[in-house]
Amino acid sequence: MKNGREHQNEDNLKWNAMRKGNKVAFSDLYNSYSRLLLSYGRKVIDDRQLVADCVQELFTYLWTRRHFLGDAPSVKFYLIKSLRSIIIKELNKNKSLVLDYEDNQIREHTSREHQIINEELELERKELIQGAMEKLTDREREILYLKYFVKSTNEEIADLLNIKYQSVKNVIFRALKKLKKHLSVHVSLKLIFYYYFASIV
Repeated sequence: MKNGREHQNEDNLKWNAMRKGNKVAFSDLYNSYSRLLLSYGRKVIDDRQLVADCVQELFTYLWTRRHFLGDAPSVKFYLIKSLRSIIIKELNKNKSLVLDYEDNQIREHTSREHQIINEELELERKELIQGAMEKLTDREREILYLKYFVKSTNEEIADLLNIKYQSVKNVIFRALKKLKKHLSVHVSLKLIFYYYFASIV
């Protein structure tokens, strides 16, 4: 199994190949990250079609402007940051869409059943996890998503959201404290993030 560094090196090779016009490398990057980007985008704004259009716009831009792209030390982070910029640009053009991380609740979605737990515990844990996640603000959920599901560093999150590094640490600490308060000890954080965040894809 490849570690994070090996994946990053492989991404960098594909990125540089794409910049030189390699369509296979471009397709590989799309296949590797489109699902993740769709999932992240819906943490920014709960509009499936808008997010899908923004992802398409991002990859169209990458291909048409490939010869002008620079190096990307972290391809994943570059794509996430670029998608977020595109979404915010679209939101600013459409005043009927509201982006308010602290006050607005992102709709909860029922999702396909997971096989990792049996059906009886699934319902119980689902209600427990959703109830706990609803105690968090949108900003707290987004940062936890980036930290534990996307595997972004605190520095990358601070850069992406244009906030201080210490603020990221504070939000994570506060959010985890809330979760631990509302969840029973037998529900692991790994299960929480997989179950909740994967279900919105």
